[in-house]
Amino acid sequence: MMAPPRIIDYIVVHELCHFHHRNHSDAFWNEVDKVLPDWRERKEWLRKRGASLDI
Repeated sequence: MMAPPRIIDYIVVHELCHFHHRNHSDAFWNEVDKVLPDWRERKEWLRKRGASLDI
């Protein structure tokens, strides 16, 4: 994927947290937050620019 490394890190952490939480509950986001305290900014970057990325 042509995303910056910090966004790829967010995607990987997001997906790994789904091993423990199969949904997007508060518990899920708390797990993400433990690893990436700035996940909200990364998520927003992906929301704004994700559709324009090449695979």
